[in-house]
Amino acid sequence: MKKKEFHRLARAVIRKGDSILLAKADGWQNSFLPGGHVEIGEGAESALLRELQEELGVKGKVVRFLGDFEHSWQHEATTHFELTHVFEAVIDDMQIESQEPHLRFFWAKPEEFDQLDLQPYPLIEVLREKQLPASIWRSTYQTN
Repeated sequence: MKKKEFHRLARAVIRKGDSILLAKADGWQNSFLPGGHVEIGEGAESALLRELQEELGVKGKVVRFLGDFEHSWQHEATTHFELTHVFEAVIDDMQIESQEPHLRFFWAKPEEFDQLDLQPYPLIEVLREKQLPASIWRSTYQTN
């Protein structure tokens, strides 16, 4: 029987000029926005600010909620399902240095997102827009 795991995540769109801050984890090919898991009993915004402090050692501020993305992927014998809450955010220090040895952070331009395998992939089209929409919902799930 295949194993299934659910992940509730909070992630940040942090801009520096035309670039957006991305991350990569050791051993994985894809990139993703900074942030991480929302713990049980924790709000998504609080989780995001905690993750920014833990991962980058910076104080963040949420500007606004952008939307939700649902996504699934297979890794070995496990199917992963995730719901990602995405926020536009700013940080108090743009000199980025990872506080976690398994993560690498870098600035990337929207035209690089395909090559960097940004996940969940519906983020790519949204982040390429000059003006982010007021509210979004994207899914990689098939509708019946």
